Amino acid sequence: MQFTTIGAAIVDIVVSTVQPMRGAKQDVDHIGLYAGGGAVNAALNVAARGARVTVHACVGRDLEGGLIRDLLQRHGIRAAIPDHRLPTGKAVVMVDDSGAARAYAQRGASAWVGEQGFAGLQQADVVYVTGLSLESQTWLQEALGAMASRPFRLVVTPGARQLSDPTALHGVWDQADLLCVNAREAAKLVGDDTLQTDAPPPDVAQALARRLVRRPGQAILVTLGAGGSLFFDGDQGHFHAARQVAATSTIGAGDAFASAFVHAWADGAEPQAALAAATDSAAQIIQVIPANQAGPLRA
Repeated sequence: MQFTTIGAAIVDIVVSTVQPMRGAKQDVDHIGLYAGGGAVNAALNVAARGARVTVHACVGRDLEGGLIRDLLQRHGIRAAIPDHRLPTGKAVVMVDDSGAARAYAQRGASAWVGEQGFAGLQQADVVYVTGLSLESQTWLQEALGAMASRPFRLVVTPGARQLSDPTALHGVWDQADLLCVNAREAAKLVGDDTLQTDAPPPDVAQALARRLVRRPGQAILVTLGAGGSLFFDGDQGHFHAARQVAATSTIGAGDAFASAFVHAWADGAEPQAALAAATDSAAQIIQVIPANQAGPLRA
């Protein structure tokens, strides 16, 4: 299977375990430097499952950009990643003793994915789109619109900037074969401001998913946090419970879940089998500190 991921390639500076601040300095258990960003996390996950992978992203002409390229090469992933005048994007990720993560991001070059186009999309079996800037989203829509035919499955996992403007998201949302969101994002996209939980019951999640469908044949994947997940195939919902594991860090759990599901789904797995693979993938990631299992960045 040929997988192409599109989105951010950044450096995660992960700090754990962070306590409420007292004084000017706090000792922590760990500070590490890792590759991150939705496109990189998804690429590493599906490459480990046997897919051939290309990453479309953007980094700066700096040490951090070189480290990301080197890591992808070590994992057999093709990097369609031009250098940019802006520095490689970075995020400082603070993880508390419950595993909850809070990120402070400087997008840098990662906001300019697709400025030079998206060569080679026609060779993909799956094009997996992670969070994009609105500029990058426009460039992607133009690339998709220029295609006489689309041989690949298009999967969209929107980021915060896209979710902030659902009208702008419609271009890729309308074309997606699969839209992946969490419950609160689903509610936001359909204009429902009554949802007060990350883990609504399956019937509520299915009702949200049904409202998200923009065209016949489109499928929706809704993650429900500790409540599990629901895949809506366009006709019916398929629910799967979450695995109960102690969380070391929640960063990257969404990327691990969605990319594993898509890999299994695109390979012909039944919904329950794909959801089970995704659940196991997310459970593995929340038991490690970084957002993927590639290990630290190193020269």
